[in-house]
Amino acid sequence: MSITSERELLEKLKIQDAKAFSQLYTLYVKKIYAYALGILKSPALAEDVTQDTFVKLWEHATAVQTDRTIQPFLFTIARNLSLNVIKQASKQTWISDEIFTHAVYQQEDGLQYTERKQTGEFIGMAVNQLPPQRRLIYDLCRNYGYSYKEAAEKLGIKDSTVNSQMVKAIKTIKDFMARNGALLLILFYRN
Repeated sequence: MSITSERELLEKLKIQDAKAFSQLYTLYVKKIYAYALGILKSPALAEDVTQDTFVKLWEHATAVQTDRTIQPFLFTIARNLSLNVIKQASKQTWISDEIFTHAVYQQEDGLQYTERKQTGEFIGMAVNQLPPQRRLIYDLCRNYGYSYKEAAEKLGIKDSTVNSQMVKAIKTIKDFMARNGALLLILFYRN
């Protein structure tokens, strides 16, 4: 599409012309989806971000600048929405699971999948052997995305206590894995 034609569409968009919006959507939806997918790895999350990008475009149509192409504006919206999704992942485990699942499965073969699964099982066994308070701290920080400070506030303890408990938990897990023949799998555990 020529810049002149896009400018005409943007002028119409500014007055909330639905046909102009529809044409811009058709022009850019695949690019925005691909961009979001590149960040999030999850088709479902990328689709949500793509739709939200165009909702924001419609909501801010009157503020659109008509003297330049709309693509950088759309990519900025998509990037910010994608980063918000990633931030939410630390609080909502289903989002991080969705991202992790697609990111991992796009790049691993059967052997890698088996090794990752076995590593997870070894870590689970090791975590189950931690003292209750240390296990709680580990779960809050590793599985629920709490920062050390947030975990300390939630539990009413000092940040330094959380830090020392996490150091001990990780050492215990590594020792357990080494004792049980999972020394090579430990590489997958590092974050």
